[in-house]
Amino acid sequence: MAKLAVETGLWPLKEAINGEIIHTYVPKRKPVEDYLKLQGRFRHLFEPTVQTEAIAHIQARVNTYWEDVKKAEQTG
Repeated sequence: MAKLAVETGLWPLKEAINGEIIHTYVPKRKPVEDYLKLQGRFRHLFEPTVQTEAIAHIQARVNTYWEDVKKAEQTG
């Protein structure tokens, strides 16, 4: 589960060195739905019907996060 959380981009791997935070791994990113559907705590997103709007919102947040990371690395 932890590996899937990282691979979907929901759980970024970071490291702080002398006060600077860097990403130690940038995933190719699998869909967040792959991670969410395997856990009971997110069951409400799939039963009785798939809550596509909520899942799309989560995916969009993850995508925005990684786009911002990429921009910061290019300017940094």
